[in-house]
Amino acid sequence: MLHRLNLRVGFRGTILLFLALLDLAGAYRLLRPDPDVLRTPTNVYLASILPLHVWAVPWGLAGLLCLVQAFTRRDRMAFGAAVGLKLGWAVITMCGGLAGVIPQAYWGAVIWLAVAGVVMRISGWPEPAEER
Repeated sequence: MLHRLNLRVGFRGTILLFLALLDLAGAYRLLRPDPDVLRTPTNVYLASILPLHVWAVPWGLAGLLCLVQAFTRRDRMAFGAAVGLKLGWAVITMCGGLAGVIPQAYWGAVIWLAVAGVVMRISGWPEPAEER
């Protein structure tokens, strides 16, 4: 199935579909948080700045853009949105850590920075030539 999908959207499109899954799931998580998750330091911090459903908007928009541009040749905006979202989330997480409200925030920031770096690196790769 993954091979057929790769033939349809290519390497870059497949990456964008996985990013769409991540970002849309992130939006859903913020829109419909579990009551226990609402009490975590990260969500308490986020909700102190903006309601969680507002935080879901950039995740949903990035996810939709990745989903749509996975099927197009021009995908720069989707990769840019995916990278920007993850960089922004790393900064927000680190700010919560520096404010002393998110324990070990550096770890969340490192994860999102690493994901952003990988996505940024992949965004510069051309579509591989089909092997024969």
